[in-house]
Amino acid sequence: MSKTYLLFRIQIINYLALNEMKQSGQKKKTAITLAFGVVTLMFLLCTYNWFTALALVELGKQAFIPAYMVSVSSFAILFLTALRSNGILYGSHDLDLLLTAPIKHSEIISSKFLFMYVLNFLVAFAFMTSGGVVWMLHTPFDIFPFALYVISLFFVPFIPMCIASLLGLCMVYIGSFFKNRNIFAVLFSFISLGLIVYVANVNMHSGEGITNIGVMLANQITKLYPPAVFFLDHSSISAPIRLASFIGISTVVFYLFIKFVSAQFRSLNDIASTSSKYRSNEKKVLKHRSPFVALYRKEVSQFFHSYTAVLNAGLGVISLSVFSIFLIFASPEQLGKYIGMDNIHHFLSIYGPIIISAMLSLSCPAAFAISLEGRNIWIVQSSPVSIKKILNSKLAMNLTLHAIAYCLAILAFTTRVQMDTLQIISTLLIPIAFSLFSITLGLFLNKKYPNFTWENEMIIVKQSLPVIITSLISMLTVVGPIMLHWILPLPLQPLLWGIAVVMIVASAIMYQKACKATYI
Repeated sequence: MSKTYLLFRIQIINYLALNEMKQSGQKKKTAITLAFGVVTLMFLLCTYNWFTALALVELGKQAFIPAYMVSVSSFAILFLTALRSNGILYGSHDLDLLLTAPIKHSEIISSKFLFMYVLNFLVAFAFMTSGGVVWMLHTPFDIFPFALYVISLFFVPFIPMCIASLLGLCMVYIGSFFKNRNIFAVLFSFISLGLIVYVANVNMHSGEGITNIGVMLANQITKLYPPAVFFLDHSSISAPIRLASFIGISTVVFYLFIKFVSAQFRSLNDIASTSSKYRSNEKKVLKHRSPFVALYRKEVSQFFHSYTAVLNAGLGVISLSVFSIFLIFASPEQLGKYIGMDNIHHFLSIYGPIIISAMLSLSCPAAFAISLEGRNIWIVQSSPVSIKKILNSKLAMNLTLHAIAYCLAILAFTTRVQMDTLQIISTLLIPIAFSLFSITLGLFLNKKYPNFTWENEMIIVKQSLPVIITSLISMLTVVGPIMLHWILPLPLQPLLWGIAVVMIVASAIMYQKACKATYI
């Protein structure tokens, strides 16, 4: 059995908590909940792409389904890999142990790329399988192109994985020249993701003036992801040659990139694991602060020193801030024209509180704030500070994060959107209730189900039980009133206020229970 396979197997077992499913008690429940969440997400992705493919069939453009699914799945892989590649490839906790073992760097990097490949293959599978089935059902039977489509599924993740990993590699290298490397890394990541989304949006609207829908679709698909051109039907080039070319190019790019990263792996990991080369020569002055202020500053420092935590838990706050700044400096009419919505004032005045609440609920560091202490939790546990002050400091950090985006959003909505008095009050107060609920729920669940033995921050930031449950419940509280408003003839504003009151009461109960505990 090769070392690469053994390392890959260990990563899969740790990431998916497979061993914990065999145990009894809370760990088994956590692992089962995680598995259920993954299966549910896969089902939703498959369902969405099934109906998207059916829409293309209704337009009579089923021949575009393979190229469309490759393009969209590759874009999704690029976006998701950019969020987690550095946490897997460089600077992870297990690398210190692996680098001291008699294992080649090529075996380490191959196992990590194989691990990322499996995760991204699931994304490609969710997109391409459901769409491919629709395509095969509405296309004259031909075993050869069908077989080639299935084979190409295994090669689709290669190129977007390499592009996203290259972005991470550039960030690690360039960040070493900055004093505040983590701040640069976060800014670079969000700017890169923003550019990716912007370019994709511009390219998807590039063919709107074309009258021929087939030409327009081909134009949009190839601009979103140029390699998708291999899946478009060209009369001059046969399908086997096109797909063989795609497989060959993807394999060569992937192989060369792994070879390059393997050769530079040691130096890149050293850069990612060590602090910046620029250090302040000023002597630090010790200051006396209250216990709460000291704990609060520690929480802020701990959060912003974790690249994975900021990139994932800060996405909602950053997105809301960017949207609000755009709304302040550009007119709502320009925004409506950009997203293809005519009556933008009416939409934002009604759904403004939900938009703000949804973005704030996406950013919930409190759901992993206790677990983030890791094996250093004994320092907090042995400190002469009450449990209430420790929890308050973690709540305050998350509230500060929300307050920045909230203030920008309120300024944008109240000055640029036409709203009546009740709508203004709803926009001001309802997001506060959603924010308090998501933060309190996350902290309450993290205190109840902590994980201090993690080896990679991504495990607690993206797939821990508190994070998953908090995200699902927050999503339900946001989507619930909208669905009731659409399905049943119920007014939206009273629904939102009713849910807000329930959430405030639930937040108070959870907070009191958490503070009454005798240990953290």
